Amino acid sequence: MSDDILLSARNIRRDFRVSAGFGKRARTVSAVRGVSLDVKKGGVLGIVGESGCGKSTLAKILLGLDEATSGEVLFQGQTMAGMNRKTRARHIQPIFQDPYLSLNPRKRVDTIIGLPLRVAGVPERDIRTRVAEMMELTGLPLRLAGTFPSQMSGGQRQRVAIARALISRPELVVCDEPTSALDVSIQAQILNLLQDLRRELGLTYVLISHNLAVVEHIATEVMVMNHGEVVEHRPTAELFARPGSAYTQMLLDSILTPEPGKGLPEIALTDA
Repeated sequence: MSDDILLSARNIRRDFRVSAGFGKRARTVSAVRGVSLDVKKGGVLGIVGESGCGKSTLAKILLGLDEATSGEVLFQGQTMAGMNRKTRARHIQPIFQDPYLSLNPRKRVDTIIGLPLRVAGVPERDIRTRVAEMMELTGLPLRLAGTFPSQMSGGQRQRVAIARALISRPELVVCDEPTSALDVSIQAQILNLLQDLRRELGLTYVLISHNLAVVEHIATEVMVMNHGEVVEHRPTAELFARPGSAYTQMLLDSILTPEPGKGLPEIALTDA
């Protein structure tokens, strides 16, 4: 494996047994069908496709939150099947779609952000220092440290989720629709924050999104999925300029504005 490859997936398949109703035999549904991919260090792999195409199931497998029926996931050339949960969490962290659902409503912000360090056994004094540093890095005023998620805006809650994901200094972050639950006016702020953090901390992202305008601005490579399979996987500029499949062209035609390359008008992003 090349030294610049951080994460690889090889022939990932995920099958589910689905009940067909009373008196009928259960059937097998394949959510992911033989998917292989490489994620390069420092890059952003955007995974796109219609709802139900298997992209979120694949993300859970990459994170170790779900187990593949067959195939394997490798991190820096080592199989993740042999990693314990703490080791895996130190290398890979998630940012989920809805920050309100992903945060414990009974815990204060400083407790939520510092949780990964407490689980790792870091001394409390060091945790307080790291939490303050991460709040500053993600644009959260320190006065919010003692508040609860319900007292914050959606954008602030997502910043808390980002701070929690990054406090253990992972190499890879899997972002599953990280802005789709936010107001349009806040989406660009969070996306630009993710871009700034990637440059400053040397992060690598896997970005799951249905918004091709976001993917075009942020991703360095794009993988298109349909019915659990990879349709194409190419550099971003190349795919948007010359889609290699009718399915990808359909996605572009249904989402892009009349001026391709400028993204959706309601989201003003800085350059990657």
